[in-house]
Amino acid sequence: MTDAPTLADLQAAQAELEHQLDRQARYDGNNPNKYVTDVRLAREKVTALTAALKAAGLIPRTEQEILEARLDAAFPKARHKDIVTFEGERHQRWFEPATRSLSGGVMTWSKTWRRLAKADPKAEV
Repeated sequence: MTDAPTLADLQAAQAELEHQLDRQARYDGNNPNKYVTDVRLAREKVTALTAALKAAGLIPRTEQEILEARLDAAFPKARHKDIVTFEGERHQRWFEPATRSLSGGVMTWSKTWRRLAKADPKAEV
């Protein structure tokens, strides 16, 4: 892979992920954790390539991703369950485990913003 990821890199990573998932599905041995690490690594690679391609503008971002990027820029220090008002709407910062280890410990966190009910303009100070 070159320094700048390409769509071909993403397609290759997705093919590898499909291969690992198929391998895991076809396994009929006695080890329930067989290929779990290979699948996790393939998923992480697809996720990282997708994020890099979206950052480079080669893959379009969804409206939610654009909104979340604007919220992140406006409120960079927001913590879990913090509620903010942005453009007349309330949003809550939310963190949840993205991946876990085999023992159940959190390996990575995903962060998002959840839209809440409209802010009451009378309540604004």
